[in-house]
Amino acid sequence: MINFDDNKIIAYIAEGMKNEYIRLSKKNVKIKENEFLILDDKEIIVDNFEYENVENKIFVQEVLNKLTPLQKMIILETIIYEKKEIDIAAKLNISQQAVSKTKKKALEKMRKFLEKNH
Repeated sequence: MINFDDNKIIAYIAEGMKNEYIRLSKKNVKIKENEFLILDDKEIIVDNFEYENVENKIFVQEVLNKLTPLQKMIILETIIYEKKEIDIAAKLNISQQAVSKTKKKALEKMRKFLEKNH
């Protein structure tokens, strides 16, 4: 049988779980909004970049679409915007080493795609 104190404990735990759920939901929404803003900015850069012909633009889009959103963002930030890895790391709240590893994996993925398709 549950007594009065048990009900208080259960209510306290339930309230704590509800608050944690709300906090994580807000954090998740904020992260998704930031990802979309970042990706939208990068699409504009790719669209406005000078290309010799339409085929090159399409090919660049194909290569970038093979990357994860994070890889794509890091490649564009380091190559197009010429930002330092440490600055990108601070912006994303991750280590510079994580940015470097992600960039390396992205470049490898791009290289394999280029070898396969050229």
